[in-house]
Amino acid sequence: MQILNHGHIRLVDHMGSDISIVRNARVSYNAEPRNDGSDEKLIDYLVRNNHNTPLECVKFTFDVKAPIFVFRQWHRHRTWSFNEVSARYSELPQEYYIPEVSQITTQSSSNKQMRTDSEHPEAELMQRMITSQCESAFHTYQQMLAQGVPRELARGVLPLNTFSHMFATVDLHNLSHFLKLRLHEHAQYEIRVYAQAMLELVEPIVPVALAAIRRHVL
Repeated sequence: MQILNHGHIRLVDHMGSDISIVRNARVSYNAEPRNDGSDEKLIDYLVRNNHNTPLECVKFTFDVKAPIFVFRQWHRHRTWSFNEVSARYSELPQEYYIPEVSQITTQSSSNKQMRTDSEHPEAELMQRMITSQCESAFHTYQQMLAQGVPRELARGVLPLNTFSHMFATVDLHNLSHFLKLRLHEHAQYEIRVYAQAMLELVEPIVPVALAAIRRHVL
């Protein structure tokens, strides 16, 4: 799924399904999965009552390309496993996030970390300023590399809206916690769009569990 200017997210690997959750839960009393509707009720019960261990048997790996500032929020979720491209080893392409004019709003006066829904009166000018600054930063970066400056130092001039690339792995329990926080209306827009995409990508794999998570967690 294409997200933000140059970004994307795709599900590259997964292990387990709804039936895996049921098997892990029913082993407690040495029972087998059933086809009488009780498996769905069991999953709902597990999610509703925070019996989360059976959900941890389902795992997902995502290929993600996003602005660095999105990754810095994402990496606070330490239950994930991350492997990110290193700008010490390779030159980063000239790709940076330029928000749509409608997303360039004003700072909230009641919440230090949020923006409002009101478009900034100079939004188009601000968009041009962001673009100009990024072009200048990448020009400097590429000049430094051409002059033999080490990549690990040259990268220091790049802005936080530069796109980076990672593989990220998480189990269903911790994904549901991530979605609870990052789909919240107070979460930053740029990470919310990735959270929404992940929700859509995993739903066909664990539809029963996702329905319960929608009801009781999100």
